[in-house]
Amino acid sequence: MSRESQEASRPHFSASGGRPLSILQVVTCRGWSSDAWAAVNLCLGLQDEGHRVMLMCRGTGGGKAVANRAREEGVREIGFIEASNRFHPASYLRDINLLKTLAGSRALDAVHVHRGVEHWLAAAAWPRRDGPVVVRSRHIFHPVRRHMLNRWLYRRGTDRTVAVCKKIHTAYLEGGVFSLEQFAVVMGGVDASAYDPAADGAGFREEWGIPGDAWLVGVAGSLRMWMKGQDVLLRAVARMAREGGAPPWVMLIGKGEDMQNLKKLAAELEISRHTVVTGYQKILAPAFAACNALAFPSLRSEGTSRVLFNYLASGRPVVASNVGCVDEIVRDGREGFLVPPGDEVSMERALSRLRSDHISARRMGASARRRAVEEFDRRVVARAVADIYREATRQRRVSAA
Repeated sequence: MSRESQEASRPHFSASGGRPLSILQVVTCRGWSSDAWAAVNLCLGLQDEGHRVMLMCRGTGGGKAVANRAREEGVREIGFIEASNRFHPASYLRDINLLKTLAGSRALDAVHVHRGVEHWLAAAAWPRRDGPVVVRSRHIFHPVRRHMLNRWLYRRGTDRTVAVCKKIHTAYLEGGVFSLEQFAVVMGGVDASAYDPAADGAGFREEWGIPGDAWLVGVAGSLRMWMKGQDVLLRAVARMAREGGAPPWVMLIGKGEDMQNLKKLAAELEISRHTVVTGYQKILAPAFAACNALAFPSLRSEGTSRVLFNYLASGRPVVASNVGCVDEIVRDGREGFLVPPGDEVSMERALSRLRSDHISARRMGASARRRAVEEFDRRVVARAVADIYREATRQRRVSAA
């Protein structure tokens, strides 16, 4: 029997048996984004846990790019939905019929949506809540507008809403309009097994000409200074270099509009000889293993700042700007240090502490790894979300009795 046939033959969830669930994840991003990353990681975690999962993407343009990336990451079943952002009743009707067809053919237990368009489609498919449970993830800090339609959508058309951090949870519940019982917080989504905290990254250092005994801080993300703040990190490292002794090294991982500007800045700061710009790295583990510390110098909130989960999984201490929900991921003094955004002096001081206090740096790295494995690994996240599906199903049955 093929793997696909084995998947199809699995029994769907029963409240008493706790059998594998049949789940539809829907994400209609027009390109790779934090929402798409969250949906794909959740699909992979649910697959790892033995559930049957299909990911639905927008069927045109950037949506197909998301689907291709999802396949590369290991999502086994992928479908397409129109999810028009323009008012298009015929398109909406086709999508609603598609959802209903999939609910029957796949014996769906849950439809999990991540953005507004698919949320309304799922709620409209089962307005009497007589189909699979509908779960919505909230990835952004903006509170839900409290008009009549949204009140119906979140209170009647949705079984559970899952915030990806506590601050989003707080913003959602502000004002007491929405139900606390219908809300949950689940953070994380990293494949901790992809990282080895004991690795020293020697091969990566050799490839990029970084001395084995150099102290190296790395940062990963698109090279956009106005958002990611890599220039703040370069200035902090330049301040460290002026203190004397062996010069610190800095590694910029990623690509983007400011690559040349950052190289020029490194030259102006006289640290270009100790600055490495790797470009995009599909696999981050070797690069992170080569680092003594990792930095997150972002100047503004980026939602859940997903790269931080990868940082923790690598077992390296982190110096991060205290923006968004960063303080819920990196605890100041435990997995690293938090500094004000844009503050190169505070970042330099934090990095210098990690450089000089090897014992504390190792302790923070160990705490980071432990938290990634125990709280943020995608399998742990998948178990928590599967429990939400099951509890919503139980409550639906109790209410119908």
